[in-house]
Amino acid sequence: MEQDYERRLVLAFQAHGFDARTARMQQLTSEGLRGTLSLAAGRARLDPGSWDPLSVAGGELVVVLPLSTPETVVCDRFVHELHAATREHNRLTTADGRLRLRLAIHFGMSAGCAAHGFTGPGPVMARDLANCAAARALLDRTSAALVVIMSSAVVEDTIAGQLTSLEQQDLHEVDAGSRRRAWLWVPGGAADVPEPPAEPASDTALPSQGPFAHATITAGFVAGRDITVEHRGANP
Repeated sequence: MEQDYERRLVLAFQAHGFDARTARMQQLTSEGLRGTLSLAAGRARLDPGSWDPLSVAGGELVVVLPLSTPETVVCDRFVHELHAATREHNRLTTADGRLRLRLAIHFGMSAGCAAHGFTGPGPVMARDLANCAAARALLDRTSAALVVIMSSAVVEDTIAGQLTSLEQQDLHEVDAGSRRRAWLWVPGGAADVPEPPAEPASDTALPSQGPFAHATITAGFVAGRDITVEHRGANP
């Protein structure tokens, strides 16, 4: 059966550190993730009941949003509400049950529905962005509750177009793998983005200088800047 592909807004949520939790804590984390998303969506005046969840397992949820969902609200108000709801959740739970989320926002091609499954690069791209090394490394090194990673399609059209309260300088461009450009944003704080690796030393770099760096050498005699050595056994 032929499917009609449409550009849809896709969100991918992943609970950081989920795999390291016990079975019981994984269950509580999944419940906390669903409750937090529902609360944030309601506060942002979005209808989570109309969302098509692609999966909710392993601390992960991928959602294809209805065509009528305003991208500006999702990238701005919803993210702020999600950050607030996540922090509220964490105040009421133990350290082991805290939510630390990676949220990817992408606008790409998708077809199908939750009941029968989705196809197309949109959901795949969103999931890959949420799992990219730059987003995981940022949460590994900081205490942030939420990191957002946006695809170039979202940033170039919505953020750079000044259609939200965000400025592009609030985001940090990173390599999301497979030559994908993406931008990280940590609501409520500056993103501690990894520095690029140091450039290798130039092949033409001069060696370190020693006492014979400027030496004049003749048979049986060495005269340098800091040292003079005469080999008395040498022929005159």
